[in-house]
Amino acid sequence: MEQEEQQMSIITLVEKQKRGKHRYNIFLNEEYAFSVHEDILIKHRLVKGESVDLQDMERIIQDEEQNNAYMKALRAIGRRPHSSSELKRKLKESGYEPPIIEWVIEKLASQNYLNDEEFAKMWTDSRIISQKKGRNLVRQELQQKGIDKELVKHAMENINQEDEIAGAMKLAQTKWKQTSGELFDKKRKTAAFLMRRGYTGAVVTKVLGQLSSEPSEDDFEIHDDSFDD
Repeated sequence: MEQEEQQMSIITLVEKQKRGKHRYNIFLNEEYAFSVHEDILIKHRLVKGESVDLQDMERIIQDEEQNNAYMKALRAIGRRPHSSSELKRKLKESGYEPPIIEWVIEKLASQNYLNDEEFAKMWTDSRIISQKKGRNLVRQELQQKGIDKELVKHAMENINQEDEIAGAMKLAQTKWKQTSGELFDKKRKTAAFLMRRGYTGAVVTKVLGQLSSEPSEDDFEIHDDSFDD
């Protein structure tokens, strides 16, 4: 009993920080002890006159750490969408422990702020339409972001082929105009350019067939392994 009394501390001051938005300094037994976010302050009812013991302190510190990680993750998502794997890596690089990271990921997923399936679709649509990249390159990017292979496969299956061909055609038209030489050279250089942008052989063949006055499907069929980067 005496040991428990010695471990108890009294909150003698709760002071709002001047610069830290929604943050408060907590003083125990007339001395500064720690600072917490407003949400943690309310959750643990940290008001003047309340007593806290060592177990209370441990829970407060853990909740504060979780809240800090959560707020950091929210700011990252606010700047741009992230995959779960990306967010885990960023939190790990910031020094958060695995249990804290998993808690944040699960909370964000439950709130639908984090959804790898939606992320894969959004990323694919953006790359195919806005950035005019082919599915091979988009697939590689999603894999690098740690998206599950089944979700990557699903995203590839749902690509609008007309959008992909339209993007390839626009790039090809520009490249074609900039390329000098005989017809075969123009086709070869334009095809190589499109393949580097991640377009499949089928898309490249179709686009070149539309660009050229000669039917390229018969004399210039492109395969995915025709060009090595």
